[in-house]
Amino acid sequence: MGSWHPRVRWLRTGTSVLAILAASGCVMGPDEFGPQVTSSSTPLDHPISQFRDVLAPYGTWMDLPHIGWVWQPNPDEVGAGFVPYSSNGRWVSSDWGWTFESDTDWGWAPFHYGRWFNTPSEGWLWWPDNEWAPAWVDWRWGNGFVGWQPLAPPGMNTGLSWTFMSADNFVQPDVGSHLLPESRVQELMRQTQPVGEHVVAREGYWNRGPEPEEVARVTGQEVPLSQPMTPPTAHPPRASAKSSEPRSAQGSSPRR
Repeated sequence: MGSWHPRVRWLRTGTSVLAILAASGCVMGPDEFGPQVTSSSTPLDHPISQFRDVLAPYGTWMDLPHIGWVWQPNPDEVGAGFVPYSSNGRWVSSDWGWTFESDTDWGWAPFHYGRWFNTPSEGWLWWPDNEWAPAWVDWRWGNGFVGWQPLAPPGMNTGLSWTFMSADNFVQPDVGSHLLPESRVQELMRQTQPVGEHVVAREGYWNRGPEPEEVARVTGQEVPLSQPMTPPTAHPPRASAKSSEPRSAQGSSPRR
């Protein structure tokens, strides 16, 4: 593994990793990420094995010191300024909470499994894991705004990476075209409050997000629903206010 920039410290605690960005503007060079995936050295039962071949055509796998294998989508695939759970898709409601419906063929994997985190030099990276969630994000809501932040891998803290938009645009297609400027994040953090039920996961939690009824009331628009697919194992759906029969949500297990 390469030498670390003196202003960045990665501390290992048991089997978890705590990332501390000691100061803004710290840089991690590309030589610190290790070699590309070129063999089958990863154990077959490792989460990366389930996603390696699926995602390889659309991005780059890297072995990050103290973190393990991570994946980064190609800019040609996702466009400039890519932000997970914002670019190339929309938010739709399911019985398990708000889920990101990606416009890409491969979006079923990194937007329902694993976690995203942002680095100063490399941008957004995806850490693979095989536990499903409607979206691994936290939510904020209030004063006509909605915000979300990808949940980092277990034991890692990489600071705040919130995305905000007007609640009026929340149920529109192409979420990325409605985002508010980054310069307003601190202001919008003060104007919004945490929202959503936390659901205990194998590692950490995921968040159902704002109630669909509240979103419909604020936006005055019909809430889009997820496509029916097999529900995730061990996570019972939220009871519907209109029916005792839950509708299915998207995603259950990695495609093979």
